[in-house]
Amino acid sequence: MKFAAAAPSDWLRRNKKQGGQSIIEFALILPMLFLMLVGVVYIAQGFNLQLVVSGAAYEGAKAWAKGQPGSGFKNCTPPLCDASAGSQLNFEAYVMSSVRRYLSNNGFNGDEACFFVPNGKTAAAIQTRAEIYDNDREKIYLRVLYPYDLPVGNFAAGYERIWVSATCVMKRGS
Repeated sequence: MKFAAAAPSDWLRRNKKQGGQSIIEFALILPMLFLMLVGVVYIAQGFNLQLVVSGAAYEGAKAWAKGQPGSGFKNCTPPLCDASAGSQLNFEAYVMSSVRRYLSNNGFNGDEACFFVPNGKTAAAIQTRAEIYDNDREKIYLRVLYPYDLPVGNFAAGYERIWVSATCVMKRGS
């Protein structure tokens, strides 16, 4: 069986018709690929933040559970704070500082960390909740929250900021 070879002019005519098709397809797909890449980056940042906040909660719970000198959240002992001032609690000197230090060492603003409840930055709110959790003699319960600003437009008004939360429970003395 013999096959007839196509004339060179037929081949050129077919390729000229399809020459711009791949460029147009690429131009149509490129924005979707870019949006997917941006989405993957934001999701990866969220996972990284969740891991860092979980590590910070672990460090804070460990500092609280080990029972620093003058254990309990009320008494603050030197050298981290001035015990005679009476203004700083063990919770502030040991737990909050270790959580904030961990967040800062991993690239986040440690001062934005909240404890137990969102916007619980006031000393009275933290002290009240810390008293409740400190009454349990067997375990330590620490909840750390960190704000994450989402890059949303008008379509998701009210969801610009979410709270990433991590909880760690430890047995005292461990």
